[in-house]
Amino acid sequence: MLSLNFLVALPCKLSPGGFSGERIFEVILADGKSYKSIAPRQFCWNSEGLLVAKDEPTSEIEGMVAARVVESIEDGQIIVEVPDGEVIAVDKCAVQKRPTEINPMESASYASISL
Repeated sequence: MLSLNFLVALPCKLSPGGFSGERIFEVILADGKSYKSIAPRQFCWNSEGLLVAKDEPTSEIEGMVAARVVESIEDGQIIVEVPDGEVIAVDKCAVQKRPTEINPMESASYASISL
């Protein structure tokens, strides 16, 4: 059984977002429907298990998006929170170990401002 707040990854389709730092992800829910939203690119991995680069992907690819286990429920389902803050139900068998650690602040860009 996965423990509460366990950090995981979900298989998904990834495509470019409207801004350079975001990606559109689409996961399959436990009921078979799809859920599509956006996530910071630092929370997405490509099919090789590498965090997506600034210029990746250029079109839709298979990948993974970060999630956090909220609750285990009946029928082999897990409730997870995805990067947009939504809580969704997925099949337990879809939940995977995160390929790498995530440190969003490490890859963030900052502009200095003079006061």
